[in-house]
Amino acid sequence: MIRRRRLRFLTLVTLFLLSVSAYAVMSLAEGSTSQVSAGELLVEDDPSSGPVATAGETHPVFAKIQDRNLVLPVSAGEATIIAYSPTSDEKAVPLTPLGSRVNASVVSRGLERVFSGESSIRYYTVGERSRSDVQTGAVEIGASPGAVVVSPVSGQITGVRTYQLYGKYEDVQIDIRPEGLGDLTVSLLLIDEPAVTIGQTVTAGKTQLGKVREAQGDLGARLAEYTHDSGSHLHLQVAKGYSEGSSSSLP
Repeated sequence: MIRRRRLRFLTLVTLFLLSVSAYAVMSLAEGSTSQVSAGELLVEDDPSSGPVATAGETHPVFAKIQDRNLVLPVSAGEATIIAYSPTSDEKAVPLTPLGSRVNASVVSRGLERVFSGESSIRYYTVGERSRSDVQTGAVEIGASPGAVVVSPVSGQITGVRTYQLYGKYEDVQIDIRPEGLGDLTVSLLLIDEPAVTIGQTVTAGKTQLGKVREAQGDLGARLAEYTHDSGSHLHLQVAKGYSEGSSSSLP
């Protein structure tokens, strides 16, 4: 009996040490994929399969803000990529990605599959980073032009504004005050045919906000490397306080 306990204890210790070693290797390897091209990253992951398993919900939870869920604002079958990017906006609130990071290190992905199993959601992290940036301050969600956009949270519309993105691209920004999180604003950009008005109550995954806008100029170029199409997408970010519609921190 004592011998069995010792063997069990030694086995557990060995597994723990192996896990620590793997984590150390993962930490060293993390970030190395920044030097890998988009084409190489997609060798293992078929881009035609999309970032979300279509067998589940139409608008699954794909991220969190604090303890609040964010549902995918386009249908799972129409999403072409989910890509988080850093922002230097001081008011930006970091998003917590859910699922499996496609361009993580090989070790990181391997451990994730062992301990968490296969994820139904896959995402990328893109863009240059600096210590002052909020690393997951924004997310680009790819979809074809004309795809229906629904609210990612339940709450109230606080802004529907037409403006010139970068001073040259026609765009619409929609701002939402999440229910129970009145000190935050969820903003969606690159919206076409807005279908809501200020003061309107919206429901996560149900209320239509508008449609995905056609990518103009070089706006979709970065995502086009991954999605192999025009790179049309939505831009979503969360900020503290009430949004004034500034486009200074956009990609």
